[in-house]
This record gives sequence, C-alpha cells and structure tokens, in this order.
Amino acid sequence: MPRSSPAASSIITLPDLSVLRARVTYRMLEPTTLPPYKGALLRGGFGYAFQRAACPSACWGHSDQCKTGMICPYRWIFETPRPPGAGKLHDLQDVPRPFVIEPPLDHKRTYAAGDALEFGLTLIGRGIDYLPYFLVGFEELGKAGLGRDHARAKLERVEALEPFRPIGRPIYQDGRTFDTGDLPTLRIGDLADPANALPADLRLTLRTPLRVKVRGTFIEQLDLAAVVQATCWRLAALSAFHGDPWEFDYRPVVDAARQVVIERPEIQWVDWERTSTREAQPRQMTLGGIIGSANLRGVPPAVRAALLVGSLVHVGKACVFGHGWYIISGIS
Repeated sequence: MPRSSPAASSIITLPDLSVLRARVTYRMLEPTTLPPYKGALLRGGFGYAFQRAACPSACWGHSDQCKTGMICPYRWIFETPRPPGAGKLHDLQDVPRPFVIEPPLDHKRTYAAGDALEFGLTLIGRGIDYLPYFLVGFEELGKAGLGRDHARAKLERVEALEPFRPIGRPIYQDGRTFDTGDLPTLRIGDLADPANALPADLRLTLRTPLRVKVRGTFIEQLDLAAVVQATCWRLAALSAFHGDPWEFDYRPVVDAARQVVIERPEIQWVDWERTSTREAQPRQMTLGGIIGSANLRGVPPAVRAALLVGSLVHVGKACVFGHGWYIISGIS
C-alpha cells in the first residue's frame, strides 16, 4: 500500500464499528475478600458462566470437541473463527474478543454482605448482538460466586450508558430484562468530529496497566507513536473479526504521533499477577504494564481521533481484563 503524503497525517478515516458501554452492578450476598485488581476475576469466572448459559453441558470445558456444525454464541465471543480474506491478520495469534471489562479502580478488597461491586462492560461490533447472553452470563457468575470463597452475589442492575457520559438507562434490573432495542451505541466512524473539537494540548492518564511492545519489548515509558500504532492495529483486528475490514493506511498517523511533545511524564511500571486456569495445572502469570500520566502538546486531529478511539476500546495486550484503559482531557 503506498504511503500517503505528510498532509494526510491530519486526516483519518475510522472504521464503521459500533461500541456499546454498560455499567454492571452486583450486590454481594455474602462477605468475602477479593483481589485489589478485579479484571481477571471477572473475566475468568464470566467465561465459564457464559459457556454454561450458552452451551449444552457436554461442551462445558470442551468446546473444541463440539459436534454442532454452527458456531454457537460462546465460540463467537471467546473463540472467534477467522473470516476468509483476513489478509495481513492471518498470522494473528490472539484474536481480539469483542468485549472489554473495565474493573473498579478503588482496589477495595473487603466486602460485606450488602456491598455493591460495580464495573464497566464495553461491547464491540458484533459482540453487541450477544448482549442477552452477557446478561445471563453475569447473572450466572453471581450465582456461582466470586473469588476464591465463591461468595454469592446478585446481579442487581445493568445500565446502557450514553456515549461519553456516566448516565444511561437500565436494561436489566433484579432479574428482569428490559427492552434492549435502540441501544445508545456509538459509531467509531463518527468520532472524527468530536476528536477535532478536542484541544491540541491534552492530558493522557493511564488508569490500568498498558502493555504495548516495541521491537519485542514492552515499553516502560510513554511512547505515543507506539500507543497510536497499537490502537490502529487493534482497530484493524476488531474490524476484521467483529465488523467489516478497515482499509486505511495509518502509518502517517503513527508518524504524526512521533512529533507530539510529551511533557511532565509521571510513568511507572507496575506488576500484576493472575492465576491462569486454562491448562490442567493452574499457573501464575504476571501481566505488568505502565500507569501514570503525561501532557501531550500539539496533538494533530488524526492522532486525537486515534487516542479517542483507544480510550473506548482499550489498547495493547490483555484488554479483555481491563488493561490499556486510559482517558484524555484538556490541560487545565
């Protein structure tokens, strides 16, 4: 694909991909102690609950042996098949899941019966079509219990949030599902104008560990070009597997990100451990990344657009656990 002219760095054509943000609230029925970072706890238990809600018992834990010819909701979400014509993504090792869990940031550990546990859920592309299965999956997860104690929790409320706002409308309340038609989805393709309205000087704040590699090594300081490239790569993969292919040469946008001045970086590497149960013997995994904040001076519109999209879909590795979550705002 031929490289675009330098002037193209101020232009970006975003993919036609929809995003739905939701807020999920559990009410704890039993006291328990949970890990400070709850992304893996919610993602791991939810995968099991989703399969039990969507698949016959013969498939539980053995989806690779499923004899059904059709692709079930569980496999669409957790084992997405590779579409024909995936092109340059044919060697992608880890197909992105069409959802992101945004864990609570308070790192609270001790929960009493009656306490609320609230977190965010983002559905992407065709993942939105499976919203009813997500609701049932989280309901079943609460019944199965959270954490090592398997403390039972009631799925109390799920709200579909308005784009870029903390308010929304309930789509689930105390066992009752409301009309999920006309959801407040956001089209990524429409974000160029809101990005243009952002100031050229921005504050970027990494809320959860960001895991982005450059030449095979995780970055330990903020590298904006690497973040923008990882965002565009993720957009291309999400579009290929959960939407329509995104044909755009984003290299000039990455080049433009290299020209942005980074001021007052306050970045540190943090390690976070989780227990993987995908294999016969559970094993500890370290999923560290960088957190912190920095000022960005002179951010061109196309880079602003990429950053705005990345703040919605998360960036880098382990996004499904909530990693790579950041916000951008004007510098006061």
